[in-house]
Amino acid sequence: MNCDKKDTSDSFRFFKSLEEKVLSQRIPITGSIDLTHRCNLRCIHCYNGVQSDIQKFQHYEINTLKMKSIIDEITDAGCLYLLITGGEPLIRRDFKEIYEYVKLKGLITTIFTNGTMITDDIIGLFNELPPHEIEVTLYGATKETYEKITGVNGSFDMCMNGIERLVKNGHNLRLKTILMKINKDEFFQIKKIASDFGVGFRFDAALFPRFDGDRKPISLRVTPLEAVEMELIDKDMLSKWKDYYEITKDFVNITDELYTCGAGVISFHIDPYGNLKPCLMVRSISCSLNNNSFIDGWNAIITLMRLKKVSKDYKCNKCKKSMLCGYCPAFFELENDSEYLCSDYLCEMGRIRYEKLFLN
Repeated sequence: MNCDKKDTSDSFRFFKSLEEKVLSQRIPITGSIDLTHRCNLRCIHCYNGVQSDIQKFQHYEINTLKMKSIIDEITDAGCLYLLITGGEPLIRRDFKEIYEYVKLKGLITTIFTNGTMITDDIIGLFNELPPHEIEVTLYGATKETYEKITGVNGSFDMCMNGIERLVKNGHNLRLKTILMKINKDEFFQIKKIASDFGVGFRFDAALFPRFDGDRKPISLRVTPLEAVEMELIDKDMLSKWKDYYEITKDFVNITDELYTCGAGVISFHIDPYGNLKPCLMVRSISCSLNNNSFIDGWNAIITLMRLKKVSKDYKCNKCKKSMLCGYCPAFFELENDSEYLCSDYLCEMGRIRYEKLFLN
């Protein structure tokens, strides 16, 4: 998931401090762009879908000139923070040109990559124009587990080599993993690799169906209990969840809006085909930037979002654990084909977090 909940309380305080201007004026201060859904790996859990199908749509991807135009528009609209992701963003032949343009515009840039395409040219580019942060996903601590997930022979060594090169060149790197049945027994080894490299680490366990409707990734989930136990072993994360809950608990049941996060209010996502969305996961709200300006699209998506209301009896609005579950209508829709039907998986995670934080 691109939605990073690692520093929930810190993020909440930060956005509250910007509330008067950014929230009231609805400035799109932060955004993400999928440069492509194509990838050199074939990960069994990938939400983008099957690569053989994705390749067929390559000619619909935003071209270099249009990408630069969009970057101009989001900068003019007030964007400061930009996440470049995919697919594997480095697979685009024009990555260097696009990245240089993003940096020229002064955007604070984070890159999500699988780490297997960190060539001499990429290292040279990043050394000349360092990203604010680079995140590399490490799916396993061993070749066997990693490549069972990625489906590509030799990819583990390529990833480790990429990590080593980024660390050697002093880049601000963080490792992450997707916790699933296949790699759960290597979780602490993966975390140790991050520690040994002296870089940060985070993980996510909330796998969801592919965007094409295939539900296979759900079968790879660990149980909610396993996910929360792994999470709360980290005492720092434990205190952050407690802090976040204390800050946000009074915000339960104060709105009739379905979407209560910053998506579409201060943040946005643009897919490889030029579709503007509130966030990467939202399927039902979209505006094509091939036919509209960014500002027109930005205004259109909030109109659509504000039409999505909930009643006073809406289950999640009455739940004191809704600040601990990862409440996300977009996730609900992917899992249950309805933004209004909450995820049992997230519900159970919220219940377990609450018990472990406050009842144990």
